[in-house]
Amino acid sequence: MLLLILRGGQTVILTALLYQKSTKKTRLRQGLSRCFCYNTGMPSLLTPIKSLRGVRPEIAEKFTSLGLTTLQDALFHFPIRHQDFRQRVSIDRLTVGQEVTVVGQISSIKARPAWRRRMNVTEAVVTDRTGGRLAVVWFNQPYLATWFKIGQWLYLSGRVSRTKQGKLQLQNPFYERPTANPSHEKLVPVYPSTAGLSQWQIRRVMKQAVALISLVPETLPADIRQSLDLSERAEALRQIHFPTSPEAAAAAVRRLKFDELLAWQLRWQHAATLSQRHPAPTIPFRQADIRAFVRQLPFPLTHDQRLAAWQILQDLQRTEPMARLLQGDVGSGKTLVAAMAAFNAVLGGWQVAWLAPTVVLAEQHWQTLSTLLPAEHASVGFLSSSGLRLAGQRGPISRSDFTARLQSGTINLVVATHALLAETVGWHRLGLVIIDEQQRFGVQQRQQLLERQIAAGQPMPHFLSLTATPIPRTLALFLTGQLSISALRHKPVGRQPIPTTVIGPAGRAQVDRVTTETVGRGEQVFVITPLIVESDALGVRAATSEAERLTAAWPKLRIGLLHGSLPANERLQILQRFRQHQLDLLVSTTVIEVGIDVPNATLMIIEGAERFGLAQLHQLRGRVGRGSRPSRCFLVTDQTSEAMLDRLHRVAKIDDGYRLAELDLELRGGGDLYGLRQSGLPDWQLATLLDTALMEAARLAARDIIAHRSGLVPQLIPNSDHHGLAFHRE
Repeated sequence: MLLLILRGGQTVILTALLYQKSTKKTRLRQGLSRCFCYNTGMPSLLTPIKSLRGVRPEIAEKFTSLGLTTLQDALFHFPIRHQDFRQRVSIDRLTVGQEVTVVGQISSIKARPAWRRRMNVTEAVVTDRTGGRLAVVWFNQPYLATWFKIGQWLYLSGRVSRTKQGKLQLQNPFYERPTANPSHEKLVPVYPSTAGLSQWQIRRVMKQAVALISLVPETLPADIRQSLDLSERAEALRQIHFPTSPEAAAAAVRRLKFDELLAWQLRWQHAATLSQRHPAPTIPFRQADIRAFVRQLPFPLTHDQRLAAWQILQDLQRTEPMARLLQGDVGSGKTLVAAMAAFNAVLGGWQVAWLAPTVVLAEQHWQTLSTLLPAEHASVGFLSSSGLRLAGQRGPISRSDFTARLQSGTINLVVATHALLAETVGWHRLGLVIIDEQQRFGVQQRQQLLERQIAAGQPMPHFLSLTATPIPRTLALFLTGQLSISALRHKPVGRQPIPTTVIGPAGRAQVDRVTTETVGRGEQVFVITPLIVESDALGVRAATSEAERLTAAWPKLRIGLLHGSLPANERLQILQRFRQHQLDLLVSTTVIEVGIDVPNATLMIIEGAERFGLAQLHQLRGRVGRGSRPSRCFLVTDQTSEAMLDRLHRVAKIDDGYRLAELDLELRGGGDLYGLRQSGLPDWQLATLLDTALMEAARLAARDIIAHRSGLVPQLIPNSDHHGLAFHRE
């Protein structure tokens, strides 16, 4: 290791790593390219944004709220689109609603206070060589009236609207004076931002970050780049921020998408490769016991359930660790199939860890399994940040007692949230790990649990993941690292279809009437909103305000409020009250989206339905219709857009989650496939589920790298999901 320490100003340590003597010069150059050295006159990628000239403290806080604290963070904060200001429109050809760029000459300009709106308004009129006149207005920028001069030419870009007097105008347009190198002769990046942080301020910081491109190392081998016709990494970063042409921007996006997809695939394949090096326990199929368990169920298994259970139970008998995804539509019976696998493992003398992404879902599974599995064979424990419990034992259990029973094998099935991954829990004989809604647990988190087993000299447990998210098979193979897949396409006997109706602004009386009738029959109602609190910007209903409105409208109804910001214990108590029919109506966010089973709930009302993906609406609808009584669902929206209403009517007509997922992919793209909350999928900035060709290329490249160049894996898997520099910090 070469170590250089400079002192003074903001200078920090500079390090370079030397790897092998035979390639010392090459490695030294690579190491130096990853070094950081900065002082007051020499910025680096680790220079804090708050220390940049012209960045006031309040502006630095805005950057921080976006997760951007250094120039390195900024460099990997990609634009969401590029505005092409190069196409000009003359004023005499403007129409309302156009996104345009005009070149106009100021004929008048003045600033005035707007007392009623408590703001300053700057009004101007510009003309061009066609003789057309265009009104321009800026809010709370009075300095523009003195900054701009009569007769001055400007580039102006924005959306054309119409004044009350019928004149065409631009409101708060992007403006620029003609210069030797104007932005309006280029593609201009538009970045994700926050209130109070302008695009101009972001671009100013981005220019300083891009100036340091030479410090960013190349991560892909040259042969992979050439075979796939990918840009060099530094050039891609330069072009995505400030492209020289649309073609250069597209090439940059393609390279950076590939980096995201390759890192994702490498994580999965690398983890799978490591797990295959360690044998798993052989868990015999206790056929007679499983048959007896199935016979005592109050309903028959579907063909899909029988086939999936057979596949899983066969996998458990092998010494190679099972890696299987059990995929099923809402209400298809995944929990029962997984419970059969857990019961078989317990009968064989092995322990089972059953992980769920939320306390609410974990508690639901604990109650279900405690009732479903025979107590003489299964001792079912519950572990979460909210506390510890044991089936059949009244009152809480101490942590020391719980841990002792787990280590001795007395507790042989533990239902937990991801809190279990942070616990240094000692297992007696862990044989099977079941993860519900598997996309919500990161690869590295799961790997922690498995690595502890290896470190303790224990066999590698079998791995079964469950998801109600309908993923097309080709995407599932990529996203899950080629797990074996079992699918449940048919619902158990007795599950009824759920009539679904789209309700516009004029139909709220029908919603109120049906709600009253439902509660009058002794049944219960879900009301789902996309937000916890009101947002003027979004203009949709929120859980808190909706609960207040309904309480005022129906003071005799027992109304509960549930959302993710409540403490875990309080969420469990509210849900328990709803299950026990101590509440008539539950207003909730999508915290109840997956796995909640309340058979007496027969009406689902989804407010702001346009804010959800089709697959997510289908998931929410599946929270009712779980008992013997007829159920129904209302998709409520204030939108009048034909395209938006068409999407919602598709949900009303189609009861197949897989088909709805495919439609969502076609209509809205991969980023919206799983709605606002149940994304759980990779947090890619650029890549989407539509990039199937790049996915396949990334899968093959990952396979080649792991097989022949395993030393590259740490470099290609980013240390942070936000960016991919993969700097070594030894």
